[in-house]
Amino acid sequence: MLGEQEARRCSLKARDVAMFDSDAAKSIVLRELRAAAGPMSGEDLVDKCLRAGIETHDGRAFGVVFSSLRSHGLIRCVGFTVRRKGHGTAGGRLWEITK
Repeated sequence: MLGEQEARRCSLKARDVAMFDSDAAKSIVLRELRAAAGPMSGEDLVDKCLRAGIETHDGRAFGVVFSSLRSHGLIRCVGFTVRRKGHGTAGGRLWEITK
């Protein structure tokens, strides 16, 4: 619960500071997962959002994007992978589309 509250706060700050558009990010994530041949890592999906021009002050603002899509049953976590951006730490999620 605390993590979700902090993710929301981060997303709101990103909207205020960097014009972060979480709805546009959600659309990109869904589009990319529909087009994918299989699951994609959250980091790869965030990178696609960034290349599409979704700006944020902090990459953690994307957490609310994944949380919202998951809670609405549009995507699901199907596994884990080593993170590229976390100095090789475990915990990167693999996502797939559900609808």
